[in-house]
Amino acid sequence: MQERASQTRRLILEAAAQTFETHGYQGTRLQDVVAGRAVSKGALYFHFASKEELAAAVINEQHDLLAELAVMLRPRHSRTVPLLIEMSRRIGDLLRDDSMTRASTRLACERDQIGPAAPVLFDAWIDTVERLLEEAKAQGDVLPDADSRMVAELIIAALAGMQRRTRTGETSLDLHTFVMGMWRMILPGLAVPERRAEILDHLDAVDKVS
Repeated sequence: MQERASQTRRLILEAAAQTFETHGYQGTRLQDVVAGRAVSKGALYFHFASKEELAAAVINEQHDLLAELAVMLRPRHSRTVPLLIEMSRRIGDLLRDDSMTRASTRLACERDQIGPAAPVLFDAWIDTVERLLEEAKAQGDVLPDADSRMVAELIIAALAGMQRRTRTGETSLDLHTFVMGMWRMILPGLAVPERRAEILDHLDAVDKVS
């Protein structure tokens, strides 16, 4: 019984993500979420008492995404800057291909419409990037006077803003190209000079295999 309820909740979240992604928070009605799907309105209300609660749950699905990616990808990298580059590339891929990620970021940008129940998604992502940049400083790859919080804010704001522009058709630039270009602009002013060439070589290698 518990497994079935868990599966139903998952179906509702996936349906909600597709609907929120397309219509946004204000443009979504709860009946839109279940329309044409194998989930009843009663089941939706059993799991989520309101649209606000449902939107908060969709955002929460990706709250720990960057922290989880860091753990998953860590064994592939002996140093942290290459890890950050691959993490951002994976985020770009998810923003392009995954409905839940796109819906979460759109709802995070519409948090003022949802209310206080909505998790603060981007702060969690920024915290993870900031922590990894501090780690890279300790490894001697990032300039010691670099403002890790500001750089983290910049990276996440750039990814979120670019995802919005691609969603609305304001740009034809794809997210992968954007992510790689973003790092090419950031790294010369961020990396320690002695490590810069090797890090940029790694960036080129990631770009070629992606």
